[in-house]
Amino acid sequence: MADYDAIVVGAGHNGLTAATVLARNGLSVLCVEKNNWPGGMAATRELFSGFKHNVGAWGMLVFRDQMLKLLELDKYGLELMRPRTSYCVYGAPEDVCFIGYTDVNEITQHLMNDHGPDAMESLAGLYNYLQKFKAVVDQELFKPPTPLDTLIANAPDAETREMLLRTVYGSAIDVLRQFFPDPKKHRLIQGSLCASAIDGTHMSPFSPGSGLSLAYHYTMGDAYDFRTPRGGIGALSKALVESLEDHGGKVQYGTPVKRFLIENGETAGVELKSGEKISARVVLSSLDAHATFLRMVGEDRLPSDFVQGVKEIEYRNGYLQIHMTVKELPEFTGHLAFTNENNIRWLMAYIPSPEHIARHWEQYRRGQVPDDPLAYCAFPSVNDPTLAPQGYHTCTIFSPYFPYDVPEGKLKEMSTLMADRAIDQIARRAPNFRDAIMDKAVLTHRWFENTYGVTVGDYASGLLHPGQMWHRRPVVGWANYRTPIENLFMCGSGCHPGPGITCVPGYNGANEVLKDWKG
Repeated sequence: MADYDAIVVGAGHNGLTAATVLARNGLSVLCVEKNNWPGGMAATRELFSGFKHNVGAWGMLVFRDQMLKLLELDKYGLELMRPRTSYCVYGAPEDVCFIGYTDVNEITQHLMNDHGPDAMESLAGLYNYLQKFKAVVDQELFKPPTPLDTLIANAPDAETREMLLRTVYGSAIDVLRQFFPDPKKHRLIQGSLCASAIDGTHMSPFSPGSGLSLAYHYTMGDAYDFRTPRGGIGALSKALVESLEDHGGKVQYGTPVKRFLIENGETAGVELKSGEKISARVVLSSLDAHATFLRMVGEDRLPSDFVQGVKEIEYRNGYLQIHMTVKELPEFTGHLAFTNENNIRWLMAYIPSPEHIARHWEQYRRGQVPDDPLAYCAFPSVNDPTLAPQGYHTCTIFSPYFPYDVPEGKLKEMSTLMADRAIDQIARRAPNFRDAIMDKAVLTHRWFENTYGVTVGDYASGLLHPGQMWHRRPVVGWANYRTPIENLFMCGSGCHPGPGITCVPGYNGANEVLKDWKG
């Protein structure tokens, strides 16, 4: 008799979602996690005594409130906060800042008064355009996906078909130019949109295929929403753990898995790195496809074409996060001085234009550290004082395009250089910023790879490219959360619908298990 009905590998939010759904349906469930904390790449950790940082993801940007109800998370103390502003995008002094007010009326007034009626009209046109894409997403969210080509071929009309073709296979700029025809006008708004388009890709906003990432970010959730849980992003996983345990499930930390146990082509459980073997009737992996199949299963147990498909998955996603503690907030000067009022400065994003992004893409893919990097700088404790001691603040800078294939022995040198350049983006506009920094930790994608076992540290678990989405995620023919190994399922963001904090892959993976279980 098996030790458990189901073992879930990985206590990130998707793994915990899958485990919770199974436990609520009466299965005995064990979730094993290599680290000593839950959350995976969406964890809140005390990197410095008394300060809590969101390590990895920090906001529930593409989350749907529907999942709160499906997972009953309100019963377990999850409280979501929405700040007055999501971001303030800035560039050159002559460019009017683009402020992401979260109230519809307030952002409408900002656009009309500060950017002009044409900016309002352009954004409204883009929003309506993407709603057509969202209608397709909504139909595909909670089931094994239909091939993209089939969706395009079966579009109800020529207009929808053209929209799908342009969005899926075109560049982000191809999409935006329909509504922002002048490259120089409203370039901060365009830059902000393009920053979403490159997120989770190995592309620039001018690369064919980046249109899909743009659409994904603005349609996967109820809205591109900058909510975060009180207590940090890790509060989501904490609530899921409480729900899992409340339904009789168990999380076992500090339990790295060496391999999956497979007998006669069927999953039998897991073998831990300690040598202990735990048996189960079903195993679910929330790891990415490369880690799941090449490290935990082994090529010799899988069909050769499937193995080759897994090897072809792209994970090239270089970035860095800088986590700091500060003794005071930055005091911005010049054209940014207004951000000090009402704490608009809590999230400042240096994104001058789509062309600026593209220039750094060129440097990045040549293996160079960008000379004037993008920098998204947040002070989460402004909105959530529980994250820092009174009078102090947490600060995190995210900067994309850190070379993903850093030469041996050059990681510290290059990451230190890029971190300094990213910090300088803030310090140039807020002279007190550097002196306010007390502690600093620079984390690259390599750190996340080593800490979480994520292939090349790719937080998307397989890039957001057209050839790696929908029915091709993770591999053609296996987008239904099942695998060539009987009773081995996938439930992480390496499968449909994709990355971001959504809980949907975990929910879908668990429900595929339940189909067989109930049968």
